[in-house]
Amino acid sequence: MKIKAILGATILALGLNVQAFADTTSALNTEASRMNTLATSHGETNVTGKISGTFNSFLGSDSTAVVSGLRNGTPITLTTTTPAATPGAAPTVTTTVITPPTGKMGHGNVFTSLALAKQQLGQLGISQPTPEQLQAALTGGTITTGTGTTATTTQLQGILTMRSQGMGWGQIAQKQGTKLGPVISGLKSANQQMTTTNASSTGSQSTSSSSGIVSGSGKSHGNSGQNVSGQNKSGEGIVSGSGRSVGNGNAYGKGIVTGSGQAAGGNSGITTAGGHGNSGQAKGHGK
Repeated sequence: MKIKAILGATILALGLNVQAFADTTSALNTEASRMNTLATSHGETNVTGKISGTFNSFLGSDSTAVVSGLRNGTPITLTTTTPAATPGAAPTVTTTVITPPTGKMGHGNVFTSLALAKQQLGQLGISQPTPEQLQAALTGGTITTGTGTTATTTQLQGILTMRSQGMGWGQIAQKQGTKLGPVISGLKSANQQMTTTNASSTGSQSTSSSSGIVSGSGKSHGNSGQNVSGQNKSGEGIVSGSGRSVGNGNAYGKGIVTGSGQAAGGNSGITTAGGHGNSGQAKGHGK
C-alpha cells in the first residue's frame, strides 16, 4: 500500500510539473510573439532599440551590435582593448567574433536568448561579461572564474547552439539551471512599455472646433464644420433672442444677430432690429 501511495504521489507531482512547464512555455511564446507583432506596428528600429536599452547594463556599449547581429543572424564583431603594461607601449586589442548558429531570429527570441545568457552568467558571478564570456554563453565554450587555487572553469554548451539543435527554451533553461519566469516578466514589461508609449502618443492628438454662444431660447450651431439651413460655416456664432444663428455666413468672419433681423455682414457684419448688416457676402440667417 505504501508503495502504491508513493507511486501515486510521484505520478501526481510529475503531472503537475509537466503542466506547469507547459504553461510557462506557452506564456513565453505568447509574449515573444507579441514582441514580434509590436515590431510590425511600431517599427523594427524601435523594438531593437528597446531590447538594446533593456540589456545595456549587461552588454554595455556592445548592446546594439549584439542585438542587431542576433536579429539578423550575422557575425557580431566585438573588441577588447587592454592598456599597455609599460608606458609608451601600444594597447592590446583583442577581437572576438560571435557567429549565431540560429540564423535570423525574431525579436522575442533575441530577447529570450539574452535574458537566459544574463541569468547563466549571473550564476557565475558575472554581471558585465567580456566578449569571450558572452561568446561562451551564446555559442559554447569555457569560462574561468576566480584566480589561483580558487579558480574554477565551467563548460557552457551555448544557448544559441542548443537552440539551433532544436531544443525549446524551456529545455534550454532546464539544461543550464536557469528559469523562464524572469524571462517572461522581462518580455511582458518591455511589451507593456512599448504599448503604453504608443497609446500615449496617439492619445495626445486632439481635434478642436470653435464654440457657439447661445442666450435666450434659441439654438446655436457656432462650431466649425456644422451645417445650418443648408449652409456650411465655421468660426463662432453669437445668438441672442429666440432664433438660430449661422453666425458667419459662408464661413467668413463673425456675425452677430440681435432681435429678428437677418445678418448679411461679410467679415464682421452686425444686424439689428430686422435690418441688413454691413457689406459682404455672408448669407447667415438669424431668427
